[in-house]
Amino acid sequence: MRRYPISYCKSETRANSSFDAKHQLAQAYQRRGRRSARGVSTIALVLVIAFFVVLPLALIGFEIGRITLAQTELKNVTDAAALAGTAALASSPQNMTYAQIQDLAMQVANQTFQQNSILETNFNNSNVTCNANNGVVDTHPALYHAILNIQLLDQSGNPQTTGSPSATTIRVSSYYTAKTIFASAILPIMPEATVSAFSDGGLPKLDIILCYDLSGSMDDQTDCKFVRRFWNPAVNYVDYTIIENKKIYDATLPPNTGTGLNCLRPQNLSYAAYPSPSNQSPKIFSEGAFPSPNSISGLRGNQVTYPAGSLPPPLAAALVKYPAGSVVPEQGWPPGNFDPTNPSLLHGNGLNPHAYSNGFTDMIVQVPDVGGFTFPNIETCLEASRGNMESVAILKQSQGGGAVNPALATPKIGYYDAYWSQVQKIADPIAASRTAASEFFYIMNVSSNGHFGLSTFADLAGTTANGTWSGTTLNIDSNYGGGGTGVFPVPLIPLDQGQSNYTQVTDAINGTSTTPPLGPTGRTNIAHSLQVALAELTDANKFRPGAKRALVLFTDGVPNQPGGTLALASDAALAQADYARSKGIPIYTIGLSQNPDVKPAEDLLLGDGKNRTGQGIAYKSGNGAIYISVQTSSQLRQAFQTIARSLVVLQ
Repeated sequence: MRRYPISYCKSETRANSSFDAKHQLAQAYQRRGRRSARGVSTIALVLVIAFFVVLPLALIGFEIGRITLAQTELKNVTDAAALAGTAALASSPQNMTYAQIQDLAMQVANQTFQQNSILETNFNNSNVTCNANNGVVDTHPALYHAILNIQLLDQSGNPQTTGSPSATTIRVSSYYTAKTIFASAILPIMPEATVSAFSDGGLPKLDIILCYDLSGSMDDQTDCKFVRRFWNPAVNYVDYTIIENKKIYDATLPPNTGTGLNCLRPQNLSYAAYPSPSNQSPKIFSEGAFPSPNSISGLRGNQVTYPAGSLPPPLAAALVKYPAGSVVPEQGWPPGNFDPTNPSLLHGNGLNPHAYSNGFTDMIVQVPDVGGFTFPNIETCLEASRGNMESVAILKQSQGGGAVNPALATPKIGYYDAYWSQVQKIADPIAASRTAASEFFYIMNVSSNGHFGLSTFADLAGTTANGTWSGTTLNIDSNYGGGGTGVFPVPLIPLDQGQSNYTQVTDAINGTSTTPPLGPTGRTNIAHSLQVALAELTDANKFRPGAKRALVLFTDGVPNQPGGTLALASDAALAQADYARSKGIPIYTIGLSQNPDVKPAEDLLLGDGKNRTGQGIAYKSGNGAIYISVQTSSQLRQAFQTIARSLVVLQ
């Protein structure tokens, strides 16, 4: 065996090692090259995927998000238009026709839509086309334009023509076309996108009852004159002295719950006497019980019995009602201090008409001229109120059978009705409340599938459609039968599953040819009215399944019945509100606080817990009820309309 030198072996070993190292290095470079190639390919692949897959998906996602935003904004604008249009239905004046109200509602919906914007587009009349119930339904707006299709529907969703009394719902459908950003510029696959929305606005199927305050204070803000009518021998005819010229409340200074004194029948003139620390000179009605004895009792009308044959025929006729059997009280009667046997006496029949500086015989409203009847002064108004302006003969007899006060207008038939019809229109706040309540029911009738009821109340609530006040039925005063009698309505118009009762309710409020309009009388029993109304709304034979039930309470003060105190009466009313809550029935409340002294108590009793009002009837009844406080009768219409609008819902 050949042996090599050790040095050679070492050299060979080094040579082999060097070769192996080079070989390994070459392999490493090869592997690195392959990895670099694979890395470049991966990067290239990633770039290709990013550009051709991820970027388009991102752009499409962006466009979808943008279109979704446009869709959401269009839905919001469409909802606003539908609600605004429906609110217009629920607040239109009563003197408008169905067609006028519906046209107005569609105009409001269109205007509301145009006051909004979507994405970069501000709407206006130039880029919004509105088809207002004209049979046209367009769905293809131009770029950056919108189309509004408005349809009128009945409660069942059937299309209705403009002017139809069955049109209770406004359907607003809208379309808007936007330009895409990336999809149109980079990937021209969808240059435009049209979005759409629709919304139905209307009042629900509604069963509603109004609890309406008829208490005596409901005309306390009427301007009245307290007049003493007496025979004046110095001029040989009837004369007049005005002892006070103020609003009823201000002239009598009653407790803060108001007066029982009325400018409308029953007048209850004895209630002018409210002696109190703030009222040192209460008014004394000539036929009243205050003071006792009353030194001018009998002054209002001559009721002295004269011996037969002691008077000439003209004077004898002057001391009986004219004509015989007339239903007009006191017609033809001269003052009680007129002594036909000796007209020149200052204190005729022993009566001194001026015994009290604050004594009066009549409380009269100065009314405006109407329909050919002139009322130039309070004297004419007074004689008209007694029926003495119906003819020259009647007027002469009422003046003592001779001369006539020159201040009086020329008599003619119809003055009596003309005067009292005008007082009905002026009495405040009862006249304004009748108008506001009538418009409320009109709005509900026009804009909803509504069934209605009416619960009026004074000492007690009415229980029948022909219900009347349970107190005295004397026209002038319970102490004075000579003023005649009358019937003073306190009706209940019940719910009826089969009909709306709209006509029955409005006739009860405003009167008919045979029934008078609602007028003030008696005290205030809110609890009984709520009880009666809730009995109607919870009677399965009277309310309609599926109908929203609601109750509206209107009062001008706070209750004093049952129990005779505010505390007891309030507790009874609040108990009814708790019951309403348990039945899902909201009690919307309207409080007319014309007397600042009663407002805190009224806010506490009627409140909804908001705006520093108490947790009262509206609050306890819950179910979305609200309380509206107004300070003047002129605000009542707006208050009722606010409640009507609060009932508007998106269907």
